[in-house]
Amino acid sequence: MSLFKMHSIKSFTSIFFASYLLLGFSQLSLANEPFIKKIRVKGNTLIDPQLLKDHFELGNGLKMNPHIMDLAARELRSFYRFHGHPDVDSYAIQKGKKGVLTLKVNEQREYENGAAKAEIAVYNLDWNFNMKTTKKQKEEAIRKLVKGYKKVKLNQEIVASYLIKKQRARIEEIQSEEKKAMRKNIAWAVKEYKGRNLALEKERTQKLAVMKKRAQAAASKKEMEEKEPKVIEFGEITPFERSA
Repeated sequence: MSLFKMHSIKSFTSIFFASYLLLGFSQLSLANEPFIKKIRVKGNTLIDPQLLKDHFELGNGLKMNPHIMDLAARELRSFYRFHGHPDVDSYAIQKGKKGVLTLKVNEQREYENGAAKAEIAVYNLDWNFNMKTTKKQKEEAIRKLVKGYKKVKLNQEIVASYLIKKQRARIEEIQSEEKKAMRKNIAWAVKEYKGRNLALEKERTQKLAVMKKRAQAAASKKEMEEKEPKVIEFGEITPFERSA
């Protein structure tokens, strides 16, 4: 890409970003919003800091609100994407130096499976083996490596998903066995409880029957004694004599 084209694109994106911010400012501006004169990017290692500084130039500054802060963070991600690094995260924080908005960027995924990792690999290979590859060859190699990284990542995700699914199935199987054993133990405990209650009820019934039988025998004996005539022995005072 020629320098003229690069300059044109940079100018266009800068103007577009400034217009975007002004649009958000005009829509959501409040009286108590802080005035920001500068946007600082923290955590950047992949893009020329001067490019970022030029891109986020605010001129005389503007009032900042959460909506514009979110726009700025999204614009930073878009700027990274334009420079071949789409796999980054960014967010805005408004603290520290007065009048400065800080945009934090996280490039970790780019160094794990993105163009940053591919660039390091290609340039190390070129340096270690003195391959003297052209810029176009390096760009092509980086593009293919990134494509390969994405395939590897996808395969890893598929394998991880399969292992998680298999592990979940095993856990469910173990839980099912535990539930089955628990139900068996509960059934045995209920059966034992019922058997014990039946035995106690039977013993109680038998005791009541014995007690009833004894009571009936005692009542029968008493009744027989009352009906049996008394024999008065010789010399014993009769009731008639006692009343005379």
